[in-house]
Amino acid sequence: MGAASATGGRGAASATGERGAASATGACGAASATGESSAAIVTGLYGKAKAAKFGCIALAWWNPTEKRLEMRCACTGEGQECKADVWYTLDEKTGEFISIEGD
Repeated sequence: MGAASATGGRGAASATGERGAASATGACGAASATGESSAAIVTGLYGKAKAAKFGCIALAWWNPTEKRLEMRCACTGEGQECKADVWYTLDEKTGEFISIEGD
């Protein structure tokens, strides 16, 4: 059970091991959790996150319709909204998860 956090713009946090957690709080931050059942969270805008199977990612986005900051969460792995071990960000207009292939 590892844990990692980063603050400030463009910070990066990575946790390894089962049930680990990684979080980044600044704009353009990155969080990755490589163990099963782990979580990767970025609370700053324009972040990216990835997690292993049975994991969860959470990313922040500005909802222009509601004029507020919101969080979007998704499970990772087979049959889930997001693939395991793939970087994701959020579409700036819709808040939908977008995979970042090759990152």
